[in-house]
Amino acid sequence: MCSMSLSNERNAPPARTASRAELRRRLSSAPAAWLSQALENPELGPSELKLLLRNPSAPATVLEEIGSNRGWMGHLELRRGFVRHPHAPPALARHLLGHLYWRDWCDIAAHPPANPRIRRQAEQLLLANVGELAIGERIMLARRATRALIPAFLTDPEPRVIQALLGNPRLVEIDLLRLANEPRSTREVLRCVAEHPLWGQRRDLRVALLKRPELAVQTALRLARKLDPQDLRMLVEDDKVAQIVRVDIERRLRESSGGRSPGDRPAGAGEWS
Repeated sequence: MCSMSLSNERNAPPARTASRAELRRRLSSAPAAWLSQALENPELGPSELKLLLRNPSAPATVLEEIGSNRGWMGHLELRRGFVRHPHAPPALARHLLGHLYWRDWCDIAAHPPANPRIRRQAEQLLLANVGELAIGERIMLARRATRALIPAFLTDPEPRVIQALLGNPRLVEIDLLRLANEPRSTREVLRCVAEHPLWGQRRDLRVALLKRPELAVQTALRLARKLDPQDLRMLVEDDKVAQIVRVDIERRLRESSGGRSPGDRPAGAGEWS
């Protein structure tokens, strides 16, 4: 197999004179030396350059020549491909990043092969501009946000944005515990978390949500029914829990203990079942 590849390489036409069809066939996988010569081929145009920018072997010297060409960088697709490339010269990539759109920044921030410094700058640009995005754009970004971007959405007042964030695979429970304790979280936002089929099952998150008096009573009562008696005994003594919810918890505890209220347990008695 290796000898066959070497034979094909020797028999390949020179990059400077290769046909457009040959360029398109080879640019996405050709070695660095061939790519360097291909830049001198008059058949090389934007469509061919897009293929070259997908080649992980493209060296920084080739990329610098491409990125410095204003005519080529006038094409949005080429700017995107250049900035995403792991070998793109950082100074050029940073400059061109500012000439892309927020969707491009999102893609680059979540693109592992890209230069880590460029990914971080893409995140910074998103953070600086997220407040200017429309609701639909914030919804789309919340679904795909990287770890560094997630905190920017935890205080979003729009429930649809939070609903989208709940489906983000990078979201972790500690993020939602912050949201549950965030004073700016609205009733509807808290309800989205409480009623989510996955996150609404997390014990620590249920407890945190029940301590928010803004949580709708019916939602709070449903959450309380999913907790064990030990958690309920703790919550019934917590004045952060809405009074009507504590009354219901106390009633349930009394029923489960044969009519005794939580404060009536005899000294030395074991835990209620």
